[in-house]
Amino acid sequence: MSRILIENLGPIKSFEQDVDENLMILIGEQASGKSTIAKTIFFCKSISDEFKHYVMNQDNIIASGHQTPFTGFIKVLRTKFVEYFGTTKHMEPFTIRYEFDNKEHVTIKLKLGYANIVFSNKLREECEYFIQKLSEYYATMSLPNDFLSGIDFASWSSQKESMNKMINHEISHIFGQDYTSIFVPAGRSMLSTNSEFFHASTPNKYDVIMNDFIERIRALQNQYSQRLEDIIEDKKKLSSINIDFERVKKATVLVRKILKGDYISDKYGEKIYYSKDKFVKLIQASSGQQEALWIVLLIFSIILNNQRVYMVIEEPEAHLFPTAQKEMLELIILMINATSSQVVITTHSPYMLSSANLLMYSSHVEGAASGNSSIIDRDYRIKANAVSSYLLSNHIAVDIMDRDTYMIKADRIDSISEDINNSLDLLLQLEERNGM
Repeated sequence: MSRILIENLGPIKSFEQDVDENLMILIGEQASGKSTIAKTIFFCKSISDEFKHYVMNQDNIIASGHQTPFTGFIKVLRTKFVEYFGTTKHMEPFTIRYEFDNKEHVTIKLKLGYANIVFSNKLREECEYFIQKLSEYYATMSLPNDFLSGIDFASWSSQKESMNKMINHEISHIFGQDYTSIFVPAGRSMLSTNSEFFHASTPNKYDVIMNDFIERIRALQNQYSQRLEDIIEDKKKLSSINIDFERVKKATVLVRKILKGDYISDKYGEKIYYSKDKFVKLIQASSGQQEALWIVLLIFSIILNNQRVYMVIEEPEAHLFPTAQKEMLELIILMINATSSQVVITTHSPYMLSSANLLMYSSHVEGAASGNSSIIDRDYRIKANAVSSYLLSNHIAVDIMDRDTYMIKADRIDSISEDINNSLDLLLQLEERNGM
């Protein structure tokens, strides 16, 4: 059971919750703290990923001077924290405490103007012990002197692959979690309107979250040089991974519904084909297509590769028609069901909440039923106890899940509409009194 405590960080005065649900939905006005909560949970959840990247660089675990390799890792985390939240010197005292599934924890507090990151004793000891054993292991490995010796080089490559598998396994054990962390930021349309720029240069002018997302998209982009069916056929022929192709097929349908076509990236540029031979260049596509593109393609790849992830998606509904918003949520839940992944959504859209209610209530009413009689495809259903939802208001997060009805509280969804309708009623009354 993983749990987070956030006190006095940015606009958030207090937030303490379990964070094990498959789907967390955060809704609220702009600057209410949705992104602060999402980024804080993501930062804590991705500590194991950061540790893996750190120890895979041999130079990092060779102690220099008075700094131990683990102290070097803490400095990396502190730098990452500043990149996520900005300089800490002007901040008021805050506290973050994250408890992993294995009950070990990390605490972050402001100390002398800096983020002081402290691991629980056992967690730190296990990290330090692993670094020590890994440094000994690295010492036994060296690149073969004779690069022309195919046998030696093949042996070294095999040893390297085994080491990577060992690192992944041990780090999953140390931190009690085994997923890849992915943050999908808002403002994704710039990846489409500036696509040529991203091919040619390093996007270091953006914040660390957007930079990381850009690098992920760069790595993914070459895989989409052909239509989805061709990608699936290649995977069938070349991969030994256990893949649920029935769910992959469903993902294909949803991707096409949301994008209104097929995305192709080749030497002639990026296009969305809406028929076999007719297309629109991505830079000229609708804002909804541009915003949704890399969410849906990321999710498709995750399902296709049967990859478990922890994903934060900011405003997945951006620029989408309500029907497409529902399809976007169905695709997200399809990924959750196919890969046992966890997702956090920040949103301004009541349609996303209404869609979540529909899919939760279907799970309650239809259960695991399938077949022609089902109203909602069972792969799009999600149990209410696997969902949490919070309304950010007055610097705190209010739980708006109604466990009795298996839905998000309707009055919270409809409050804005009620305000508008009340004002409209007053105007109609005024019109009637004035004989207009």
